[in-house]
Amino acid sequence: MPATTDSESAVRNYLLALKEPTALRDDNLVGELRQRLESTDDQLERVQLRQQVRDAENPSIERFEDEFVTHAKEWAEAHGVGASAFAEEGVPDAVLRRAGLLRGRGRGRSGRKSGGARSPRVSAADVRAAIPRGTFTIKQLQERTGGSVATVRNVVKEAEQQGLIEPQGSDPDHVGPGRAPTLYKRSKK
Repeated sequence: MPATTDSESAVRNYLLALKEPTALRDDNLVGELRQRLESTDDQLERVQLRQQVRDAENPSIERFEDEFVTHAKEWAEAHGVGASAFAEEGVPDAVLRRAGLLRGRGRGRSGRKSGGARSPRVSAADVRAAIPRGTFTIKQLQERTGGSVATVRNVVKEAEQQGLIEPQGSDPDHVGPGRAPTLYKRSKK
């Protein structure tokens, strides 16, 4: 899919990526990259093309998130849409803050949290309802819902025991320190 250039496309693509990340996959680009891969003998080019195919087959939500952060405030102001409407569509508070749609509750000089009232409590039912159709990690589900790590872990454990979700193994795209997180996906029941 071509890079988004306007605020409406940026908002639409991010909301779609939250619901179904693979929906933004560009099959034409995947086909072109596979053709280039088949036609080259250069080993370095082949390994680069293989990575490009992987990236094109599984679009990174971060790309769409960054575009959302850049354009969402402009779009929201033009259409009279508030942060709570985006939150109800699954946009995490951290992303809304980055986009300038939600005031942060940062720490002041005293080290204590400043700002208004406490965040609303996120229930297990809220977390269960936010389980995406595509693959996800516990951290991604936590960011999506604003729930505590403990609540999200408990919901994932219960959903797995009930056969509603299945572990998919370690995240093959994990980079950085520490062990790769486990990917989960809804069962086909």
